[in-house]
Amino acid sequence: MIQEIIDAIKTALEATPGVVGDIEQYAGDIAELVKKPRRLPVLWVIYNGADFEGRKVVDNVLARHTMQFTVVLIAKNHRSRADGAEACHTVIEAVRTRLIGLVIAEFGAELWPVRESLIDATGPLLVYGLTYRLKADYSAS
Repeated sequence: MIQEIIDAIKTALEATPGVVGDIEQYAGDIAELVKKPRRLPVLWVIYNGADFEGRKVVDNVLARHTMQFTVVLIAKNHRSRADGAEACHTVIEAVRTRLIGLVIAEFGAELWPVRESLIDATGPLLVYGLTYRLKADYSAS
């Protein structure tokens, strides 16, 4: 389930204007992610985890939950941070266009934005986190 959602997000983000290279999946500390050698700007997809509702039993155990995924945008602009931020805003808006309301067919659920935030701004490097959620049901059968 989780991997299928990540793959759907990656597919939806292919050919995002302003992004160089393939959209990749990552699991780990964002501070380590920034150190990975890549051409920039780049997008990474991270599964953040899930929050579960209380236990329900219908015909079997049903675990309703909300999963969260973050798209991390890493960009660098040596001219000025303002120019870098402007370029990032264009990418962020393109990500919104592709992900808000994206229906993950296998689950009949849609992605919805939770938060967009600046994670780090060090020197010419800018790192943004764009977090989305998806509500789903898991039944043990």
